Amino acid sequence: MSSFTDLLLASPLLAAAEKTAPSGFNLLYDFLATGGFVMALIVLCSMAAIGASILAWLQLREQIIMPNAVVSQLRSIPNYAVKGDIRPLQDFLERDGSMLSRLGSMAISGAFTSKQECHAACDIKAREEIHRLESGIPLLEVMVTVAPLLGLLGTTAGLVGMFSAFGAGGDGGPDTAVIAHEIGVALRCTIAGLFVAVPSVLAHTYFTRRLDALAVRVESIMQETIQHFYQHFEVQRPAA
Repeated sequence: MSSFTDLLLASPLLAAAEKTAPSGFNLLYDFLATGGFVMALIVLCSMAAIGASILAWLQLREQIIMPNAVVSQLRSIPNYAVKGDIRPLQDFLERDGSMLSRLGSMAISGAFTSKQECHAACDIKAREEIHRLESGIPLLEVMVTVAPLLGLLGTTAGLVGMFSAFGAGGDGGPDTAVIAHEIGVALRCTIAGLFVAVPSVLAHTYFTRRLDALAVRVESIMQETIQHFYQHFEVQRPAA
């Protein structure tokens, strides 16, 4: 376990930072440097969890999935029916490119002769879109499981080192400094693993529920869109 610590201590940049940085950084540096190789893996897990959270936040913004302008236009189908021309709305949705506009464009395409056919096709398309929006959330779920296990691995390794120090003590007794170091490694890895897992659980729960809420809203708007379109526009079955 000392190899990772020695590597950090041998780095000129980190050594210089240790001399000039405030005490808070020194504490963090000592905490991470004494955790061994397992601590490095936990740090990588924390970076992956942060990246996954940022990705989920960027993708699950309401204005990205269902912009207000698109919602307003889809609810204006009766107005387009008065004018007798749905093409301007179709052009608007094709230019927008959001998830709701893609679903809405399919719903008012006139490619389906009944509401039932349209609902079925839009449901399949919506599931594909929702699956794409889940990017990042499965990684958070993995971090929730992996980070505590890595912490447990570090704890076990620290305990093994501690008992090895007891066995290598000889007649002079065990080296208390080595034992204290190994206990510190065990506790630090446990703390770090939980420190990554707990925020990952919170982020995973938040983004999962947010995705569910957005999916329900999109479904409601799509049902309204399909209802209005087939109520005000007649779709004819193409000739065989």
